[in-house]
Amino acid sequence: MEYQSGKASRPARKGRKSTKLQIVVLILVILTACGLAAFLYPENIQVIPEGWARIRNTFSFIILDQKPHFYALILEKNGRDYRLTSRDIFEVSYRDEFVIKEISTDVLFGGGVAADIEGVGGKDDFRKLLKGIDLVDKAVLTGRNGFGENKPGDFSLRITYRGDLIAAIPIRIQITPQDWLRYARSSGNQKVQIEYLKRAIAMNREDTSVRRMLASIYLHAGMTGEAIAQYQEILVLKPDDPAILAELAKCYLKSGQYEEVIRITARIVKANPRDDAALADMALAWGQMGDWKKAIASYQASLKIRPDNPVAIFKLGEAYEKSSHLAQAAEQYLLVLEKVPKADHVAAALASVFLKMGNFDEAIRWHREVLKRQPKNAAVYANLGLAYGGKGQAREEIENYGKAIALNPEDPVVRFNLAAAYEKTKREQDAVREYQKVLELKPNDPDALERLAALHFKAKRFSEAVRLYEKAVKMSPRKAAIHTRLGFAYAELKKPAQSAENYEKAIRYGAKDPQIRQNLALSYGQTGKTKESIAMYEKLAAANPTTGVLNTLADAYMKEKQYEKAIRIYKMLIDQNPKKAAGYASVAYAYGLKGDLDRQIEYYRMSLKLDSEDDEVYANLGAAYEKKGLFQEALRAYTTAYELNPDSTRAARRIPQMKIRIMQQKP
Repeated sequence: MEYQSGKASRPARKGRKSTKLQIVVLILVILTACGLAAFLYPENIQVIPEGWARIRNTFSFIILDQKPHFYALILEKNGRDYRLTSRDIFEVSYRDEFVIKEISTDVLFGGGVAADIEGVGGKDDFRKLLKGIDLVDKAVLTGRNGFGENKPGDFSLRITYRGDLIAAIPIRIQITPQDWLRYARSSGNQKVQIEYLKRAIAMNREDTSVRRMLASIYLHAGMTGEAIAQYQEILVLKPDDPAILAELAKCYLKSGQYEEVIRITARIVKANPRDDAALADMALAWGQMGDWKKAIASYQASLKIRPDNPVAIFKLGEAYEKSSHLAQAAEQYLLVLEKVPKADHVAAALASVFLKMGNFDEAIRWHREVLKRQPKNAAVYANLGLAYGGKGQAREEIENYGKAIALNPEDPVVRFNLAAAYEKTKREQDAVREYQKVLELKPNDPDALERLAALHFKAKRFSEAVRLYEKAVKMSPRKAAIHTRLGFAYAELKKPAQSAENYEKAIRYGAKDPQIRQNLALSYGQTGKTKESIAMYEKLAAANPTTGVLNTLADAYMKEKQYEKAIRIYKMLIDQNPKKAAGYASVAYAYGLKGDLDRQIEYYRMSLKLDSEDDEVYANLGAAYEKKGLFQEALRAYTTAYELNPDSTRAARRIPQMKIRIMQQKP
């Protein structure tokens, strides 16, 4: 029997026996009627077993207190009625609306019978309007029902009697690509959006709009490779879609594949020569590849199509600036500011260009314009410092660097510039302090190391200078200037071996100053490397025979008893200054050591012609005469030496000796 059910209520115990008796009588009447019908209408005999089964089930439920049986229900979906049994499957999509109108069980009048559609509604969904979209949402969000697979899943329509399950009809939830798309659009989580869209694509691989949406999300999520793959898939389906090509070009730009950008944008422009955006992207790619000439040409072509595009104008200005066409860059930046007066980044770019051009007044003016709207912009104050420094206004330069540091105390570049400004104004202690702060922030800054070392070097704090230069030279091992300073500092610290080593490296790495070679020769001499010292002096003499070098070389020859070489060098000195008596005296002394007394006497006499009051030369001449046995001439020379310098003990002692020798020579 089919009954409509709404309320679940338990019949009162009173009169239960009489009710059962009435039901038994009724069943007997029905059985009698069924037998009579079978006799009178044998053609309908096939319905009798079904009817008999229902009578038996009803009897078992009422008389024997067994569970009632469910037979069918009537469900209206989208305005149409459906009869469902437990052998059927209830199919639902997000567009459906439905209501359970009737439930057929063994329960007379339906008392205690309820219907519950799992996942939606309440505990009893009988005669309540329900929506398929709620079931779809439940399936998607809980991950049940196979994620879009069109088959029965974990959801069912449950028929209960007084809370006990008596039947269940499986529910097939139809999840479509549109459902995944709908959830992707409503989600704010990119990871979830990607998962939903991938499932939508799996159900319809030719849906380019969904692929495009997925590619866009990939791009914004930084998954550029995945975005490119999706756009390439779309192009297989729509090979010449300009919008897809443009978006693919953006992906290639973001991933740094600039040659691909140029290939794609050229394809777009070939199809549509007036596509200014494609030309602008092409220009950007050329710029990233360092071909500023082509970048400028592409920006210009883009602006011919859309001359009022401030972004393209600004980018053209940047391209001019990168290619050192500063005046043209300034012109473009001014055009942008005419269109967008409050574009602070453009004003800052313009100010920077004027700074590079050396137009410090305009640089100051435009940096101050930016500061009106950005009073806490440390970079602008730093650039103002550079501009004032360019004008030679040291006080304003230092003041603006100070403001920049107050806003950003961790900027080593600004601190370095401040230190350099202090150095220019002779505030060397302040400069040392700032360079030290630079090195606290950036311990291996080579410029700060060298500048601080130079200040210590200048102040003759050679130990500190060496420490810093040694650190700097590790980063620039082939820098001749550092090795030169190290050579000098080690020499001052009485470390000739380290001094010589650094002078050698300075020369090896290109130092040309002859003084370095002279210092190296001296260091060689101090370390006992006489041959190396002489060889270096010889090179110096050959390249630049100065008086100092020649004198040093001659002295080195004398120490090594290489008298001929010494005489040759001394004669070179005479050639350089023939009226200088000392040169002749030096040659004479060398001849004397060689044993050539005649030439020794000759050169002493030549020396005395230029300086007749040199008592030492007279005394040396006297000694030469004495060795030659010319005692009379020796006496005159010693006497003259004594007359010129009565303190000359040597002359005083030899005079009486000469007189004795003269007397001994007389027959």
